[in-house]
Amino acid sequence: MSKFARGGGRGKRTAAGLVISGVVISASLAPVTAQAAVPVFPDNITIFPDRDFVSVDGFSEHAGEQVTVEVRRPGIGVLGSATGTMAAAASIAAGNPAIEINHPGGLCWGAGGGPQVTPDIRAGDVVSVKFGGTVAADATTLDLGVTGGTLTTPTTLVIQGRLGPRVDPTFLEQRIVESALRNTVVARRDVRAAPGPLTNAPKGGYASGLQVADGRFTATYEFLDADTAATAAGGLYMATSWQDQDSDGNTQGVTISEFGEVGGPGMGGCPPGPSQQGPASPTDVEVHDQGDSTSVSWTPPQPVPGAARILGYTVRAVDQLSRNSVQSEVGVRVNDPDATSATLPGSINGKRVEVRSFSETGESWPPALRGNTPSGDTTPPTVTAKPAGGFYTGDTQVTLSADETGSEIYYTLDGSDPLEAGTAGPAATLYTGPIELTASDGPKTLRYVAFDPAGNASQARMEKYTFGSTRAPGAPQGVTVQGSDASATVRWSAPEDPGTSPLTGYEITATPASGTPVTATAGPSASSLLLTGLTNDTKYTVTVVAVNDVGRGAASTPAGVTPKVPAVDKIAITLAKWKSGDLRLEGTGSAPGASLTFRSGSPTGPVFATDVIVQPAAAGAVNGTWSLRLRTGSAATSNPSPVHISSDKGGTLGPVTVPNS
Repeated sequence: MSKFARGGGRGKRTAAGLVISGVVISASLAPVTAQAAVPVFPDNITIFPDRDFVSVDGFSEHAGEQVTVEVRRPGIGVLGSATGTMAAAASIAAGNPAIEINHPGGLCWGAGGGPQVTPDIRAGDVVSVKFGGTVAADATTLDLGVTGGTLTTPTTLVIQGRLGPRVDPTFLEQRIVESALRNTVVARRDVRAAPGPLTNAPKGGYASGLQVADGRFTATYEFLDADTAATAAGGLYMATSWQDQDSDGNTQGVTISEFGEVGGPGMGGCPPGPSQQGPASPTDVEVHDQGDSTSVSWTPPQPVPGAARILGYTVRAVDQLSRNSVQSEVGVRVNDPDATSATLPGSINGKRVEVRSFSETGESWPPALRGNTPSGDTTPPTVTAKPAGGFYTGDTQVTLSADETGSEIYYTLDGSDPLEAGTAGPAATLYTGPIELTASDGPKTLRYVAFDPAGNASQARMEKYTFGSTRAPGAPQGVTVQGSDASATVRWSAPEDPGTSPLTGYEITATPASGTPVTATAGPSASSLLLTGLTNDTKYTVTVVAVNDVGRGAASTPAGVTPKVPAVDKIAITLAKWKSGDLRLEGTGSAPGASLTFRSGSPTGPVFATDVIVQPAAAGAVNGTWSLRLRTGSAATSNPSPVHISSDKGGTLGPVTVPNS
């Protein structure tokens, strides 16, 4: 049985009946015959069709090996697959999944070279586990699901669902998962219902039952109070069935349907589902320019499993240069999914040929280009601009480059997005050489994107260029100073105007009424500094200046500070008593909030108490108070005299003799 605790848990089952929550239900209906390849405990396959998620448990003899998990639809073929490495033997033995697909921490569908699509797993689809190309086990997705739930009384929750004809009604469980149930009389994160009449849960807190008739099931929960029922009603409704179970009650080939969950990619970076992506592009494009016409040929793509079928192709010759944000094109549309060639009128000189397949969901992206072959390249290029955006005093020439040979770069200078729906935006211009930015034209926002020969798009990037005279930074803001012993802590925030070049640092200066100022420097990202070398009882005026490559900016508003030797607090004791199992010490302190430490024997002896806090003084009192009482530990079992007390504010007291009482 897998880590998801499928079915009726680990309760024992026999050939005569199914034991769930202490109730034996006669197996009057013969279970669906399990496929020969359904895994045997401790191996298992668990399918979550609503999330297109598969978890594989066990198979420890293949720990660390390469494994392929495949989804196949009878009569259609492979819908999706993922290839990766099984978990280590120790991890599997600890009860962790051997591998998961489309779940955080696991693999994406398509990993290892499989179809780049997250399959839409449905009832009847077969999930197989392969090692070295050989199927080790498989499981069939079962047809069941929750259709809704309602509170029929303040304490009664009814969950309804459906069952397909191949689902054994005795191999069934309905469960509600809600972590807030831990704080109710249920005292666990889920409740469950197994086939049979309303029965008290083994650990109490609720009763449940599950009835099946005419392809429908009804789970009824009776809770002890309305609040618990309402909490359960807000949880995740699940329906679970399995293909087989052994004599120990281990459920095998498990399907878990989750009401309200959505399919598609289960984590960032995974491919979309078939309904979320268009068709694949053709490959092996060849172009022959004959002057008065151009012949184009291609190889039709392999269809995306589960996606809408290809209806035909579009062939376009697109101008490589944009004129006033417009690129001209000529093309033809071929309404034949089996077509492999077309003819364009005229020459393609100065144009790029793009071939796309189309279906009811739209056109393929990226388009197939001349010489496009199945390279398996899914890595997007990286594109850069030199020099980077910033402040410039004169005309500037910007060069764009991509790290993959043959990449095309598109850009805009008006701030519009160069990437639109996976292709170059309508205002984007093909980069053919350095971009001239003229200072007199004012600031420019450069946005750019690259497409490699495989059609992968880089991340669209942006640089802002401004022009004018150089300027030092403005004054730092919010300067505060806190004095201490021959030093001061200075805090500030960055100037609102950083000037025309990045900050290079700060200068902090403390100036006395007479004498030599004390100056220190801090880095450009700093916002505080401990300024040392000051003279106690001398008043200083502190200012902060920001600096960039242009020079020093304006000084901040000055702040005053007078460093002083910190006062040492005074500790006194007013009560000291000890008897076996009870030590009491009480006293006063001049610094409320001070933390006291207690040692036995000497000022450096063993510590028997810490973090005793001096409380604020009562109304009319001068000093705060503190109190320590120990009933356990070494100081309670043996008199700790002489006691020495120290404060984190500098005060000390001791030795103190604690009399026996």
